[in-house]
Amino acid sequence: MNSISSDVKRLLNASVHLLNQPIAKGCVKNATSSITFIFGMIDVYDIYQISRGREISTGTCLNSPKWIQVATKIVVVCAKTSLILSAGVSRPGVFIISSIFGRVFSTTQLERVFGPNTIFAINPWHPRHVISISALILALPSVVQSTYKGINWMYRKICHHQAMSKQDIHHWLIDFKIRLMALFNTITSRPTLHVGNQLGRFILHHF
Repeated sequence: MNSISSDVKRLLNASVHLLNQPIAKGCVKNATSSITFIFGMIDVYDIYQISRGREISTGTCLNSPKWIQVATKIVVVCAKTSLILSAGVSRPGVFIISSIFGRVFSTTQLERVFGPNTIFAINPWHPRHVISISALILALPSVVQSTYKGINWMYRKICHHQAMSKQDIHHWLIDFKIRLMALFNTITSRPTLHVGNQLGRFILHHF
């Protein structure tokens, strides 16, 4: 048991050390930010299609109770809003927004209103951090729904050996893309990575 614990601690220590290197951290942020920005653009296009008359697609059967249909639509809307907010605070999004605002306001004027654009520990109320946390909160209902659906699917497959009907598969795939993008953004968001980094450091220093 001690050997396993030592191996786990050694692996965790190496991972935390590697991910806190400026080059590794920069590569991870660039990769995840680019993917997050692409997800946001996909969602913007999807919203554009909805504005042209297409219904919001959900995996809820029309025979389900009305409150379930409404709740599912709310979860989808929250997830879609989260995708757009996440894209806005991604590195490509921040670059675009900063370029636009930089043509109207100076850096001094922006810092006078919002404070310095620095890390969360120094200025947690900067719009970039507030939007990041808001995007994470809006994505949580979708993450919970994804977890429930995943566990339910595994239970049906393992315990009952039931194949999903074509209708179930169709509905599952409708919401799956939105939930998967929201889950990715949640895992790779600044608040989640910050908490994960702090948790890793805490474990290494106390165990």
